[in-house]
Amino acid sequence: MRRRTVWTVRLATAAMVAGSLVASTAVGGTAHRPAPPATTVVDWSVERQTVDGFGGAFAFHKAGGIQRLGEPLTSQMLDMVFDAQAGIGLDIVRVMVGDGGVGVWGDQLYDGPTQTIEPEPGVFVWDLPDWAQRKADFDAYQVWLMREAQARGVETILASVWSPPAWMKQNNSVISSGASGPPNKLRPDMYQAFADYLAEYVLGYEREFGITITHISPTNEPDVSTGYSSSQWTAEELRFLVRDHLGPTFERRGVEAKIVLGEGVGFDEGFALPAISDPVANQYVDVVAAHGYSGLIDEATRAAPTAFTTSHALGKTIWQTEYMNQGSPRDRLFVNNTISDGLRYATLIGNLFDETRLNAYFWWWPVANNGADGSDLIRLVNTGTPQSGNPTENGQYRIFKRYYTFGQYSRFLDPGDVMIGATRTPAPGVSVTAYKDEATHDFTIVVVNNNPHDVPLAVDLAGGFPLPPETKQDCKSGGWAAFVNPTFRNQGACVSYVAAGKGPTSSVVPYRTSANENMRKLADIGTRGRSFSTTLRGQSVTTFVPKWSELPELPDRKDVFSTYLAEENDGQSAGLRVVTTPEHGKIVAGVRDGSYLRWADVNFADGSAAGFADQKGELRLHATVAAKGGGVIEARIGSPDGPLVGSMTVPPGSGTEWVTATTWIDTSPGAANGFHDLYLVFTGGDGTLFAVDRAEFSD
Repeated sequence: MRRRTVWTVRLATAAMVAGSLVASTAVGGTAHRPAPPATTVVDWSVERQTVDGFGGAFAFHKAGGIQRLGEPLTSQMLDMVFDAQAGIGLDIVRVMVGDGGVGVWGDQLYDGPTQTIEPEPGVFVWDLPDWAQRKADFDAYQVWLMREAQARGVETILASVWSPPAWMKQNNSVISSGASGPPNKLRPDMYQAFADYLAEYVLGYEREFGITITHISPTNEPDVSTGYSSSQWTAEELRFLVRDHLGPTFERRGVEAKIVLGEGVGFDEGFALPAISDPVANQYVDVVAAHGYSGLIDEATRAAPTAFTTSHALGKTIWQTEYMNQGSPRDRLFVNNTISDGLRYATLIGNLFDETRLNAYFWWWPVANNGADGSDLIRLVNTGTPQSGNPTENGQYRIFKRYYTFGQYSRFLDPGDVMIGATRTPAPGVSVTAYKDEATHDFTIVVVNNNPHDVPLAVDLAGGFPLPPETKQDCKSGGWAAFVNPTFRNQGACVSYVAAGKGPTSSVVPYRTSANENMRKLADIGTRGRSFSTTLRGQSVTTFVPKWSELPELPDRKDVFSTYLAEENDGQSAGLRVVTTPEHGKIVAGVRDGSYLRWADVNFADGSAAGFADQKGELRLHATVAAKGGGVIEARIGSPDGPLVGSMTVPPGSGTEWVTATTWIDTSPGAANGFHDLYLVFTGGDGTLFAVDRAEFSD
């Protein structure tokens, strides 16, 4: 393995190292010609669609990996996903309706199907004589996960059908029988049996497990027939199912679960269109759903304008219920775990809520042990041994930038919030969406800056934002009863408050994810005259909430997918100073022999940059410096004299030419493996050795 090798690469400022390093000007804090601030007007009175929430799937036993971690890691992972105080606060769980394909494909630990409630016609598992013994193991991973999610406040559960039980199918299998086999479809005479099956699933899970299935989707990806649980449908067959069987059956049996229809691979309404165009079937369709694997445009950052034309005309609820970085090489690329990937998803979410009038957005697996980084927000590291039938979790995990940019929405928005008007693009490369809770007067403003440079922004809060009054006129014209924090008994109390000089007290709290920040909680920004001003860091997502609804800062979990700006370190030796340069913005200058920079709690996990067993240990560190005396840059862990995990030699220079030095990192056990403080230690001769801009990793 190529570790501890000393490589020195001299690069121009905008050059790339092995295709993985961004230009120095591409990280926040860089110098840029000052410009007048752009302005976005956020209007409280302009109400748009209601937000149903943000969700994720746990199909194919992915909850098992979380459960096997053991405490305290199991609870930590669950909190990081479902708890808005300690994590990103997902609101919706998506599970798989069991089809009984156990032994047909996959396995029961890592990746496989779930038992069916109806193993043969008319026989339900809870009616069997030995149900009391079977119950604890039935669909155990998903039942456990749903209960844990409910305990953390999740109220919405979507159960999707990958395949009906084999005995209902034309090919008598939950998977494809191949091109020459019978169709991988429901038998024409089984439509009513399938409707009864779904009704019994909802009623049975409530009765037997205390789990309320709020939404049912009769098909996952009806356009797919493959070697895992799947079943093909036409859009017309789905219309017939809903109109003549599923809707009436739910109505007759008192099933309150809402019907979700579509969930095709492509992001459009195609598979639900005949049903919602049929007045009888339409009354039963509560949600039109689709996946994002095809049909997105503009580098997969928005939907086609006509994707949901009829759904819009009918006022239907629209959900995006599955998407991820799917397939090689996309799920094997280091860059797809960094801020560029996170920004794409943040941009997509904002565009879908704004342009598609989306009501809910789902990721595929929020946490999982699997063979590819692209599937997850958090990936459980495995031992690299064969997965089938063999627990492989090793207790380490990798958090990707998309976890945080996804959370810039999901953590701060709640079901029932309403999207409100906002100047969508106040400056090129900047996009804004805003939301409110009328009952609590909370609001959320999410701003995505795709520019490589910082952008000043003014935010005007119009349309009656319920902020504290600043003037007597506010009390009179704004309506004293509309103000919160504080509230007033009458208009006179409001006027007295202002006259006493107690206001203004209003402020917003920003949370930011950028190349070097993971949902960092920033200093409060005061509002004045119903507006506030800020500077958006280059390549960042910033969420603003009112002071009265602020959340605690998340633990500072650094990762190898982040950039480490020298001036934003967690500790440095004496004598170093921060200065500003034209090319690189703020840097650390005055580096001498023995100087060091420290970043706390860097999660190296298993040392793999790309997450695959065959790439384990392939991790490089790059340091961008301006050499004067030159010398050696040592990467150490734990302390300035801790274990040496990498070393780079940089020759003397002019002190103005920026170069990037590279070293392979030793990621063996006892080295850069797991969580460690990272130190860059500088050695050399007398006088100034370097100025330092940043450090960053790659594969």
